[in-house]
Amino acid sequence: MCFYSLINAQETGSLRGIITDSGTGETVIYANVFIKGTTIGAPTNTRGYYFVPSVPVGKQLVVISYLGYKKKTVEVVIQSNKITELSAALEPDNVKLDVVNIVSEKSIRDTETDLGLQKISAREIEMQPHGAEADIFRVIKSAPGVSATGDVTAKFFVRGGNSDQNMVVMNGVPIYNPFHAMGIFSVIDPEVISQMNFYKGGFGPEYGGRLSSVLDVVTKDGNKNRIGGTATFGMLSGKAMLEGPLGDGSYIFSGRKSYHSGILKKYLNDKEAPFNFYDLSFKINQTFPELDKNSKFTIHGFYSFDEVKNENPLEEDHNISNLVLGSNWQKIWSTPLFSVFSLYYSGFDAELDPKLGSSKGRKNHLYDISANFDFTYVYGNKDEFDFGLQTKHLSTELEIENVYNNKATYNETGTELALYGNYKFYRWEKIGFEAGMRIFLNGISNVGPIMLEPRFSFTYRPWPFIALKAAIARHSQEISTLADENELISIFEPWIITPENIAPPEATHFIIGIKSYFSDKLSLELEAYYKDLANLLEPNYEKYSEKYSDYTRVNGYSYGGEALLKWNTPFMFFKTGYSLSWSEKKRDGLTYRPRFDIRHSLNILLGFALGNGWKFNTSWSLKSGMPYTPLSGYYERLNISNPWSYNYITPPSSTVTLRSFKNSKELPFYHRLDVGVSKKLKLGFLDLTIDANIINVYDRKNVFYYDLETKETVYMLPFLPSLSVKAKL
Repeated sequence: MCFYSLINAQETGSLRGIITDSGTGETVIYANVFIKGTTIGAPTNTRGYYFVPSVPVGKQLVVISYLGYKKKTVEVVIQSNKITELSAALEPDNVKLDVVNIVSEKSIRDTETDLGLQKISAREIEMQPHGAEADIFRVIKSAPGVSATGDVTAKFFVRGGNSDQNMVVMNGVPIYNPFHAMGIFSVIDPEVISQMNFYKGGFGPEYGGRLSSVLDVVTKDGNKNRIGGTATFGMLSGKAMLEGPLGDGSYIFSGRKSYHSGILKKYLNDKEAPFNFYDLSFKINQTFPELDKNSKFTIHGFYSFDEVKNENPLEEDHNISNLVLGSNWQKIWSTPLFSVFSLYYSGFDAELDPKLGSSKGRKNHLYDISANFDFTYVYGNKDEFDFGLQTKHLSTELEIENVYNNKATYNETGTELALYGNYKFYRWEKIGFEAGMRIFLNGISNVGPIMLEPRFSFTYRPWPFIALKAAIARHSQEISTLADENELISIFEPWIITPENIAPPEATHFIIGIKSYFSDKLSLELEAYYKDLANLLEPNYEKYSEKYSDYTRVNGYSYGGEALLKWNTPFMFFKTGYSLSWSEKKRDGLTYRPRFDIRHSLNILLGFALGNGWKFNTSWSLKSGMPYTPLSGYYERLNISNPWSYNYITPPSSTVTLRSFKNSKELPFYHRLDVGVSKKLKLGFLDLTIDANIINVYDRKNVFYYDLETKETVYMLPFLPSLSVKAKL
């Protein structure tokens, strides 16, 4: 009898399902599911799916929890060597409707190898004070290790990498121009976002094609229980969102349109800003339980358009657009296998029309057609194996006009075929380890990327309150933008496939870190990194004849340390991040600092729930000045094209500026305080939110750049109040 009881006690089964919101039917991302009285459990993924292996047979109490929801306990019966289905809906906690909790509870998977990963919820985006427009990149730019070249651009640089080394994906599809209004705002409307995962380095082999970072945005599915919508009116744009049930699924449509570009003069040193932009998105989800209750089908689309239209015929016009169409099939198989099959199109178009001005015409077109087959298998010992096949057909066309009015066209097309695998060791109580590899069977460019890209990450948890982490990863990138670092605000940044005479850019990441859990509400993360960069693509500014290449290679490296402290209580949120970093590039034997090399950076965010629908938040930033190229002197140049037509006594001349060594000086220190306050109230059948913000409260004159031609000092954003009203049905 004792022997039989021992054998029976060792028998196990598995538990899986999808966790949703009871009010909207939206999936709940990163909810914790665990077996009461044990340490057995798992978090939900970005699709709300969880799988818990090795659950003892018999009756078990399953506890499901997530901040902002009531904890739910469900009794299930686990059978030996079988998978038990348990999907549940969590009920929002009405007591916590006014809380400022931003991050989820600490994951029950203590050995998660998540070094360099920052999980950002929609609530954290709302907490960041905003100016003319709420923007997801304001949150990204406040993270340690991320720098920017000014307030008036949403472009960001991660740990010493160029801006085109950052991949922004929405529902698995890359957005090639994620900026509105000359790069001032993001094209992705925060209203439709469910969750963002921001990888600052060492990301897994399922991501390919970028050297520095990945911002993975997951949008909402739409309310599965009732029709609802929102309308928001700000000082720059208006937007609306409609969602509701559709058969056994749901839909969500959103749109945003600028209607008053005058406020952008604050971003452009009081210059005219003839901008017009809009974006549209949709997502339709459907299930067919009578055919297959474990499948979900999604189609989604996105379109953005930006126009700069000057009335002056001597000033250039711009048109920029993105178009995305995608679909995926999500399947839970009878075995512990989860898969996603996706097919998408992503296109980007940009055109510069010089009209009668001195600028030169330029056009850029890119299209990306991809099919991905991604799988996750969970073993009985808690290990996971992610693997897949990804294929991409990409084409770029660039048409430019040189100083002699001659047009040149660069057309490149290629197909990438890549396999990846990533084995996650979660079987041990104190150690987590990931070993992955991305294998390129074919590359987009003629030269091709490095064939093998290994990725390794490690976590050791000697005590419950300490986690030691490390990661090593190799990355390659076969497309780049032709961006001039001297252009602080650049509208036209064309994408090209790496030319055949230049090897694709490569990067190697080395990262170590430590995370301390002082309590469930207080944590501290410390990270240090070194990044080696090779074969970076830049325009050849010294091309004097056709025998020279249009592009040149630049190598570089970056290293630094970062600290992130979070304190989260039901009615207060505090986050502060500090980074100390160095970045250098090497070209033609010379070493110089890139424009985005900011030595010290400190960001503080504080938010309070004041009760009765009131919330208050504030942020403060302190940074070292950006490097810049100083002026070393002037000389007078005689403009004599025809010596017989000028008076020799007083020939015409012009002043030519002489620049010193590139980026050898620093601008003054930067600091800025922003505040925001919001109030929720009920007006009939509408829920209203009034949001007021002030950027640069004490009107600090932060230097943007020195105009060496006009001798003018150009400053960043001045004191800027803004107001928006959101109505929810």
